[in-house]
Amino acid sequence: MQKYWIKVALAGWLWAVALGGTAQETNVVDTIGFKGYYVNPWVSGGIGLAGVFANAIGQPRLNDRPPLEEATIQRVSETPVNAFDRWALRQDPRKKDRAHEISDHMLYSSLFLPAVLFLDRDIRHDWAPVLLLYLETQSINTNLYAWGPFGPTLVTRYRPAVYYQELPLEDRNFGGMRNSFYSGHVGSTATSTFFTARVLADYHPEWGNKRLLLYGLAAVPPAVVGYLRIRALRHFPSDVLVGGLVGAGIGLLVPEIHARWQERIAFSATYSEDFKGIGLAYHF
Repeated sequence: MQKYWIKVALAGWLWAVALGGTAQETNVVDTIGFKGYYVNPWVSGGIGLAGVFANAIGQPRLNDRPPLEEATIQRVSETPVNAFDRWALRQDPRKKDRAHEISDHMLYSSLFLPAVLFLDRDIRHDWAPVLLLYLETQSINTNLYAWGPFGPTLVTRYRPAVYYQELPLEDRNFGGMRNSFYSGHVGSTATSTFFTARVLADYHPEWGNKRLLLYGLAAVPPAVVGYLRIRALRHFPSDVLVGGLVGAGIGLLVPEIHARWQERIAFSATYSEDFKGIGLAYHF
């Protein structure tokens, strides 16, 4: 539990630092044709911090479920698996721990990938809103996994390790073995890489179609992590695929919303003796 509160403290510090930078300067200098992201520090920072606290509660809750009973393990191990996912049951269980360890290292490394954005002069100028935007994006991703309707909170799917009868019981019966669908490791990695690619593409429209290469590169780390999670007997291929799609979607969609916010959202107010009111318009 201690590591979750370390994350909470780190996120709070990042928010405070970014908030200070945003308070000093939130206007974006338009030197490359991109208007910048509209980031309200209180809204985005609040979403980010609230998400960190919610995730600190949600993740242990998923991992600390009651152990599986032997009868359940036996029933699951004898249940047929669809052809697409059957590959996960053809792994060498002796290599699972090493694959698990490497996938963890890749996940944690990918979370810091957006730091390379600040090597770019134009993005570095807007470091505070971009930092807050990333905190918000990753917070949405982790909580969609921990609390969302398509994650392990409501969808019970047993990890491939449960099917391996040659593994000792203690490797197959703990509560987290219910959390196969979908892959949170792949989702978080994809969120980070596609967020990084999206921000670079937004700030450099002059790259033209070459920006598509960024998205191709962004798909590589989640694919490698997904492969390792299958080798680690933690997920089926479909779990990995869904995790990648969810993570990539969030990494692309949240910057899109903030990039278009000023262009598509308009507020108006009317005051007269006959009518008083305010209006909100969204332009598709």
